[in-house]
Amino acid sequence: MKKTILVGIGIILLFSAIFISTNHEKNIDERRDNFISLKESIQHDMLADGKYRCCLVNPCTYCIEKTPGHGEGAECSCLKDVMEGKHPCGECIGEILEGHGNPLIAEYYAKAIAEEVGTEHYDELKIIISNKYNITIKEQI
Repeated sequence: MKKTILVGIGIILLFSAIFISTNHEKNIDERRDNFISLKESIQHDMLADGKYRCCLVNPCTYCIEKTPGHGEGAECSCLKDVMEGKHPCGECIGEILEGHGNPLIAEYYAKAIAEEVGTEHYDELKIIISNKYNITIKEQI
């Protein structure tokens, strides 16, 4: 009798764990979809107001989260910063080095990133940018 009760409790706990796990995953997926939708909405609104100018193919979220640390208010000026030889936000630096930056401004990346990580890395950065964006070292600023 006790063994039957213990087996029954074990089965109930197992099914409960599976149910909770499935709902948790669904909840995470729903929350992720909501997060992406909200992020895109914020970026769209900021872009319309002229306050979102990212240097990536898929715009960053760092500037939304970290301002006023990187910019003033909720604003992204990474595109302007890169073009002026200033470093973009940390997320953009990482994404650029992975090859996800806007290829139309790739010639500016090494100089801008070197401004943050140190000019002693400028030559290595040019090689990385050359490999990631299929441009020559001579084409870079």
